[in-house]
Amino acid sequence: MASTKVETNTLSPTDYIPKRFGLTYNPPQIVVEYQKPSSGKLYHHKIKLHKLSPKSKISEIIEDIYKNHNIYLNHNKVSKAQIIQLVEKLREKYISNNNKDDTPNNKRNSLKYDIGTNENFNGLSTEELNEKKAYMDKFYEKHNIKVGDKNFQYDIRKDFANDGNPEWDDELYEE
Repeated sequence: MASTKVETNTLSPTDYIPKRFGLTYNPPQIVVEYQKPSSGKLYHHKIKLHKLSPKSKISEIIEDIYKNHNIYLNHNKVSKAQIIQLVEKLREKYISNNNKDDTPNNKRNSLKYDIGTNENFNGLSTEELNEKKAYMDKFYEKHNIKVGDKNFQYDIRKDFANDGNPEWDDELYEE
């Protein structure tokens, strides 16, 4: 599959057929693979998303994409919903990659997600709280075992050792 660059001024809206899309995550960009029927050759056009960030508004990014790359994204050939889905996927990956950064000076370090801690969420902004809730929802769905799953067991019963001093009820065992 040969891939070369075509100058935009030589690309006629009637002489190209989008074939498929690809994503690169670092740097974030959408790659449009299209064919020119007049030559039968395949080409790739890269749409770089320099403005992509966790706080990016999808609508602004989409507007920018169509403003600068409209010849490759003709509404009759490519649905806007598909482009929105691709941008959302890139932003989601961008956010998850930034959450893996463990540098102490990283601003996002305060948003690290540690399921099972007794973290106080009262001091968080609405945005941070919503982000943590979304992460917890994904974590739950990933680890939830449903009826029909291979690991599903019905009516699990376990015995737990009693050391005589449960932490949750200190008042009963004060001396």
